[in-house]
Amino acid sequence: KGKNGMNHVDQPMIDDNSFKQRLLRGVTTILRSRLLMAIFTYNALYASTSVLLSFQRAELVANRSSSRSSAVSNTAFLAKINTASSVAVFALQASGLGAYIANCCGQRGALALMPIIRLCGVILLGWWHLMSDGRPPDLILFLVIDEFTKVINFAIAKPVRENLWRGLSAEARYEAKPIVDTLANRWGGGSAAFLVSFINRIMDLIGFGVVKENGERSILGFPPVLLLCMVISAWWTMVSADVGNIRRKIDAELKKQQ
Repeated sequence: KGKNGMNHVDQPMIDDNSFKQRLLRGVTTILRSRLLMAIFTYNALYASTSVLLSFQRAELVANRSSSRSSAVSNTAFLAKINTASSVAVFALQASGLGAYIANCCGQRGALALMPIIRLCGVILLGWWHLMSDGRPPDLILFLVIDEFTKVINFAIAKPVRENLWRGLSAEARYEAKPIVDTLANRWGGGSAAFLVSFINRIMDLIGFGVVKENGERSILGFPPVLLLCMVISAWWTMVSADVGNIRRKIDAELKKQQ
């Protein structure tokens, strides 16, 4: 009892380290930070372009198997491509060439390198479609373009992205970062799949674009997947410049405080 004879009721303690509380703090930290929102968008757009190109890859592999190859040979072929890509990443990292390229490009240049390469690759694939009257691109050409972007990501761009979190608060690094790394990929991939389905539905409903007898679709002469990938890659390039500018301002402020 207290001094006035009244009973004190113990208040339940709130666990600030519960998963729900940490998730809430992480989301709040992201929404309040322009840099974190830009990083989230950057990662999501990368995931979107990867999913869109995976649709094109699946179609090309299916055409290859229906024409002259078995499922076993297709698996072996893709395994060789993935192995070559992994070896290239290891070589760039082990030799220090990846770090050298990132250092030469600078932080902003390294961030923009991957979206620019992807945009140029998608434009090349679109040019192929126009020049070949809608014929799908060669599978080897497609895989070289796609895997080259992935090599740049793991060997050059990813270490630079990790450096973006330097000097940020503990909430940003330990609570917001896992959300950005996980949710951005899911959001980007899911959004890309939704957009493809939505555009196909619109084309069926209002007759937008061209649908051939074999089911192939095109908008302005391009497959919807490639057209979407061009737009998203261009957006991704602009976001990369924004991320670099924001981080540069933060670095300038940190230097003033030292």
